[in-house]
Amino acid sequence: MMKELIESQKSKQNTNRHGLMEQLQIVLGIWVNGKCYFLHNSAEKVIYEEGLILRIKPEPIHSKIRFFSVYISNHSNIKKDIKVIVMHHFSNVNTDSLTFISPAEGKIFHVHDHKVFLVNGNFNGAGLSEYTTIPLWSAYTDQIWSSLENGALRYQPMAKGPAASIYTVKMSLGSRETQKMNAWTISGSSKKELILIEQALLKNPLAFPNEK
Repeated sequence: MMKELIESQKSKQNTNRHGLMEQLQIVLGIWVNGKCYFLHNSAEKVIYEEGLILRIKPEPIHSKIRFFSVYISNHSNIKKDIKVIVMHHFSNVNTDSLTFISPAEGKIFHVHDHKVFLVNGNFNGAGLSEYTTIPLWSAYTDQIWSSLENGALRYQPMAKGPAASIYTVKMSLGSRETQKMNAWTISGSSKKELILIEQALLKNPLAFPNEK
């Protein structure tokens, strides 16, 4: 009976964790030429006026990790200097939620219902160029920028309650070129656990087949 109770509790905890993982939504966007475009409720967005296509594909890695391959294609005849925007926020939050940037690790964390989530990404082995947190009601407005013209985020290290984290990754796309970056969310019970899982992820050849 005791074993059954323990297994039942573990199953419930796993269900709760996966439920929260699903609630922590990822929303992609592109900043280009002083304008911002978001991909909503879709795996692909075509920005016709810029000749750009943004696609996201989930990859199975580990039960505690949601891993995504992100592809950006330039179908125009000119080079494009862009920033990929990666936003995370809970679909169902309460006032106990906390979103913050840890300066020591240079990483973004979400805390909700006694669970901790790390969100991160990279491009060609390089990490994030800029990141911030912001109240959720400002997440899809120009208030996320200190300069929309230059694609510079307005820095805020912490936000409590309904909030979003945002980071950007810079890249240049030649004519008819496609580039790929990765984004991930890791769930756990502490920052230390998440960082250890991420270190193992970064050494995983299935996630990063072309990196040593």
